[in-house]
Amino acid sequence: MPNLNPQQEKTLTAFITALGRQDSALPEGLQKQLHAIGQSLETRILELPAIAASLPNLNQAYQTALSDTQAEAPAATFASSTNRSDSDKQFDRAVDILTADDPVQAAKRSRTPIGQIASNPLKRLFGRG
Repeated sequence: MPNLNPQQEKTLTAFITALGRQDSALPEGLQKQLHAIGQSLETRILELPAIAASLPNLNQAYQTALSDTQAEAPAATFASSTNRSDSDKQFDRAVDILTADDPVQAAKRSRTPIGQIASNPLKRLFGRG
């Protein structure tokens, strides 16, 4: 069972959001790092900002998503989940994305930001709507 503090939750949410905004796959070395982090995410979550900083496009998307996450109402964070199993599902979803063969594509398939529901199903399916 994950036990993340609010800052870790924001970091994870922003990183997964940033991954989904990438136009191409990450370099193989970074994919391997993410896979390793995903296998022990709860203890290695603090490595995600360094991964983001290693690629300019990923870092820009991460910084934007991080500021969006910090500005949003608490409803978009893991901590606000009234049901502990919802938080667990969100954590598991992040692990699935990070350990996927292509984390960028996995994040794109899970385009809805963690903790939110797309208001338009076409937007979720096609990235526009």
